[in-house]
Amino acid sequence: MIEAHVQAAKEAMAPDVRADYPQTAAAGELWSFVSAFGLALFYLATSIYIASHRLLWIDEIVTVYVARVPHWATIWTALGHAMDSLPPGYYMVVRLFESLFGRNQIGARLPSALAMAAGLLITFDCARRLTNGLYGLVAFSLLPCSFLPYFGYEARPYAIYFMFSALALWIWTCTQPDNKRGAILFGITLCLAVTIHYYAVLILVPYVVWEFYRWRPVRPLSAKLTAGILGAVVPAVVLSPLILSFAHRFAANFWARPSLFAPRWVYSELFPDGLLLLALAMLWIVLRPSLEAHPEPPQSAESIGWLFLCVPLVGFALAEVKTHAFLARYFICVLPGVAVALACWMGRNFRNNYRVPVGILLLLVAMGAAKQLQAARHPEAIAPVQPQAKVRQYLRLEDALVKDGRKFIVFSNSWVFLESRYYSRHAEECVFLLDATPTSSSSLGVNLAIGLAEYYPLHFWRLDKLKEHARDAALIEPSPGTVEALQQAGFQMQTRFDKPLEVVYPE
Repeated sequence: MIEAHVQAAKEAMAPDVRADYPQTAAAGELWSFVSAFGLALFYLATSIYIASHRLLWIDEIVTVYVARVPHWATIWTALGHAMDSLPPGYYMVVRLFESLFGRNQIGARLPSALAMAAGLLITFDCARRLTNGLYGLVAFSLLPCSFLPYFGYEARPYAIYFMFSALALWIWTCTQPDNKRGAILFGITLCLAVTIHYYAVLILVPYVVWEFYRWRPVRPLSAKLTAGILGAVVPAVVLSPLILSFAHRFAANFWARPSLFAPRWVYSELFPDGLLLLALAMLWIVLRPSLEAHPEPPQSAESIGWLFLCVPLVGFALAEVKTHAFLARYFICVLPGVAVALACWMGRNFRNNYRVPVGILLLLVAMGAAKQLQAARHPEAIAPVQPQAKVRQYLRLEDALVKDGRKFIVFSNSWVFLESRYYSRHAEECVFLLDATPTSSSSLGVNLAIGLAEYYPLHFWRLDKLKEHARDAALIEPSPGTVEALQQAGFQMQTRFDKPLEVVYPE
């Protein structure tokens, strides 16, 4: 009896590759490979183009500063001093790519562009193996309609995190459950993911829920899940000193704390155009009714894919209890599961009429490509718009400030200071005023800047130092308190530029 239960469990958990779907070995599937690789190249090329035409913003600047510390081992030391919130693995990747492609915007962002393209192809192949090439393309094309493309041209780890989530799903669904090599690869994938982003432990959520849902007393945890848990826990324990260091310093003032209504908006951020796409798809289905009268029951891979929707809910509970950090991008691992689940659902319900999936595929391809082309046409309009607009304006004005004899450029906003100094042709003249930090967000920026100053020549003044050199200084968007203090000290304030960036000269 026990043997029968075990055999039934193995059959239930076997890879869901359906023999009755046309497989990619057939000549008719060749077009899906060509289309998938063509689309992947399109997103890779446009992401690199956008990366080369868009300024690095504050989070990315912190990334490259950490990656460029004097030695590889210094990355660990810097993160131990809470210079940033990410594991060291990602900074090592950026350091390697900058050594190969140069210290520039492309070198820092290329890992994200490549990882996004790889994740798209892995998701395509996973869905293709479970259904066929057409539905594999549907899964592929859904992903650029999410917020994923933004992270393909950003020097942060989310595209790599997404790629590892897609790879873990591929290993789980496309290899035998008792395959030792598959279990080892699943564990290694989770291990690498956690060294890229701490929230990658959440990749395990759908697999844990699925196995416990189907658990029976005679059925032990699968080798893959066991390996995945070990793969996630071991690096988390090793990296715990870095986690605790950042949490101790910044958790109380972290700007993205969870709120009661946070889960309401996280799904709409994952798929910003989701409701529009759903409405258009439903209209197409109504106009082309072709649902199977008796669709097959869902594959386990489809069920696991939908269970990825649990991840933000678990992440919210984790944030409430421990991390105090809740942002939609922390749950980018949801995307491959939802894409594969949609492909499997469509494969079950529209097997005998390809007009519906083809129409939906064209809709998704058009939406994704249009958004990417719009971003490529106007990379300067990509968020965060306001801080980068101020940085661009400062860069246009700084030569005029130097010609006016202003030896010191004093900033009150820590984010604008770090971004402007990074691109400034007169970086040694940029100074941050420590006495102007009214908000928790700016306090976080100041603490990061002070941490960076241990490795880079950043200059900080107190108000007394500013008063001493006031007639040689240009104040960039000074706070009301700074202006009032200088006026009380006997200085007259002359507005050199008003809009869009305020520049004031103390006289």
